[in-house]
Amino acid sequence: MGEKLKVTLVQMESKPDLTYNLNKILHIIQRSEDSELILFPELSLTGYQNFNELSFESVEKALSEIQRQVGSKELFLGSAHREHGAITNCYFHLSKEGIKKVAEKQLLFPGLDDQMGLQSGFHREVISLRGIRLGVVICFELRSPELSRFLINEGVSILLVPAQWPKSRIDHFLTLLKARALENQFWVIGINGVGSVGGQTLGGRSSLFSPRGEAIVSLGEREEVVSLDLELASLELPYPLKTPQPLHAKLKTLEELLEIITIRRNKGQIMVFTNGCFDILHAGHTDYLKKARNLGDFLVVGLNSDSSIRTIKGHQRPINNETLRAEVLSSLACVDYVTIFEEETPERLIKILKPDILVKGEDWEEDKIVGADFVKSYGGKVVRIKFNYALSTTRLINRIKELA
Repeated sequence: MGEKLKVTLVQMESKPDLTYNLNKILHIIQRSEDSELILFPELSLTGYQNFNELSFESVEKALSEIQRQVGSKELFLGSAHREHGAITNCYFHLSKEGIKKVAEKQLLFPGLDDQMGLQSGFHREVISLRGIRLGVVICFELRSPELSRFLINEGVSILLVPAQWPKSRIDHFLTLLKARALENQFWVIGINGVGSVGGQTLGGRSSLFSPRGEAIVSLGEREEVVSLDLELASLELPYPLKTPQPLHAKLKTLEELLEIITIRRNKGQIMVFTNGCFDILHAGHTDYLKKARNLGDFLVVGLNSDSSIRTIKGHQRPINNETLRAEVLSSLACVDYVTIFEEETPERLIKILKPDILVKGEDWEEDKIVGADFVKSYGGKVVRIKFNYALSTTRLINRIKELA
């Protein structure tokens, strides 16, 4: 493909009928003989439906049938997918080499996706097509600049945005496509559906924006299949793309934190809370904190003070004082805020902050987790996270002593 792509945008109506959608997709592939890259909307294969009643064996057969018809083309399409009991909204890459899951929708659309039986997924990878790197965000995820920024770090040149975006908010779709192109200086292709979903008419208007924010292609509001030559090497960027590391103080007093939490909750964001000593930070801690952060929109870590740790663990602990421990935690991208508490348990802190989700490790039984009953009393959730590493600060200290 080099620096030039023959791209086909498929703006189609997908129904909650697997056979109907499959036949339409196969017909479009046959019509697009000269295309190198064919792009379909979100859930183009399965449509929106009650996914708990969908035969995923039939979905796998349909994907295999499409893959057999792809030939030398590269094709991207959306489909629901079930793995380990969880149903996710996925975008797939199909080629003569096989079928690969490229992205799972992490940010579900409120009030629709979950009702259809979908769960958040966290798989996201970049596909390289002869040196051109493509990344994907799915529909509602277009509203998250963080996900697009992550793909910049992966060297993406083209951002694909498969969607089922309603006509009532189509101006948001077009504005955000252009914004993502301008701020990240990559090509952005929005592939929207038509028809209706959940009682709302879809808006179509699939579009291609250049890194300068220029609308190269803009479709109408009906089913449409358009092919174009995309000259990737033809555009000289006006200035270097800079990606500075944002600097802000994550260590907050309780008063500062309460003010921030109130503002963020008023925007509908979900607060996750966990606590610990985090004396010698290790891979078990970072894995646990990343999983906790993925449960909501921001993670608050309650950090035991030095005096609190001495009361719990004895006068030889902590190894690192609270200032150093807060500094290390603050360097983690998955930690949004750190606040220090003096008590032996975070019970008072939990009652003041009222987290939406309280997280502890799976080694804690739920009825033993401090604050669990309180959080559940107002509709909050308590989540116990599985440990992937058999590590602990105490074990590390003992190991160091053995080697000394």
